[in-house]
Amino acid sequence: MFVGVINVLTTSYFLSIKNIPVILDIFPTFEIYVLSLLFIAIPIITLTGWIHFKRLGTYSVEAATYQKAYPYNYKLQPGYNKEVFGPAYLAILQLNMKKINDEKLTEAEEKEIMNLESLLTKLIEGGHVGQPPKGAL
Repeated sequence: MFVGVINVLTTSYFLSIKNIPVILDIFPTFEIYVLSLLFIAIPIITLTGWIHFKRLGTYSVEAATYQKAYPYNYKLQPGYNKEVFGPAYLAILQLNMKKINDEKLTEAEEKEIMNLESLLTKLIEGGHVGQPPKGAL
């Protein structure tokens, strides 16, 4: 970004301002041009960006459109969310219901919890679960 800013400043001054005598009277040297842009243009650009972001509402409309268009806001994402976290949350809810009703776990439920535990351990250790797309790993 620094190189780009220097490029824009030098190009605009030496190719444009040097050829326009009225503007050359305002900015007789390159240093004055750079300093005046630092103290005038940067606050104007910052204010314009802030107005664009906060006041015009384009960002909020864009975010709302993205929210509606993105399908995974309404369903579990494939991968670890669908194969590990979703079932783990469901198992937690079921365990809480059994605890409230003073029921015991069945052997199948215990196996499912142990399977979820092994999947979570695998994720914590940096592994992957399920079938990732070809070429992803």
